[in-house]
Amino acid sequence: MAQNQQGNAPLLAPPNPLDIRPGESSISYSIQLEPPGPERLFRLESEDAMKERMRQEKRNTPQMERLIFPEEIVLSRSNYDSQWRSRNWQPTVRLVEPNYLVHGRLLFHEKNSERYGWDLGPIQPFVSAGFFLGDMALLPYHLATDPLRRWESNAGYCLPGDPVPYMLYPIGASGTGTVAEAAVVFALLACFP
Repeated sequence: MAQNQQGNAPLLAPPNPLDIRPGESSISYSIQLEPPGPERLFRLESEDAMKERMRQEKRNTPQMERLIFPEEIVLSRSNYDSQWRSRNWQPTVRLVEPNYLVHGRLLFHEKNSERYGWDLGPIQPFVSAGFFLGDMALLPYHLATDPLRRWESNAGYCLPGDPVPYMLYPIGASGTGTVAEAAVVFALLACFP
């Protein structure tokens, strides 16, 4: 292998004339085998400076081909701002529906049958009535749990129709809910001895 004039990178030997196909020329390329240093990796230069550097590097090689860059096409002679500010664009409206729903608090809600579509056959009316009576008895507890929360969202729930197993959802512990439920029970006991 031979070194180029600057001594930076070795040049490949000229190709074998038997390996050249008709219509191709015998061109030897310099291949740098050493990794580039930081001065080459982090070099900041304009596009014109890069083209001039490539031309100078091309002159130092023994090849006779000229380095030709394609001509840049001028798309417009006017400034971007004046072109777009002069037009009167009509506003467009797009309706984007979110993938969640915000609604008021659900105080009577049986997720298994109402949301996920579970049907227990002939005993379903009794199960639904039992959940309703339980929610009715715990209404003061539910109202006093997070008293400042007025809205709920269906984010985090499975979608209706998804294969969700029949589950029993426990009631969360709440100090304010317990106090409200106890107050209502004592008030009812005081009113109806």
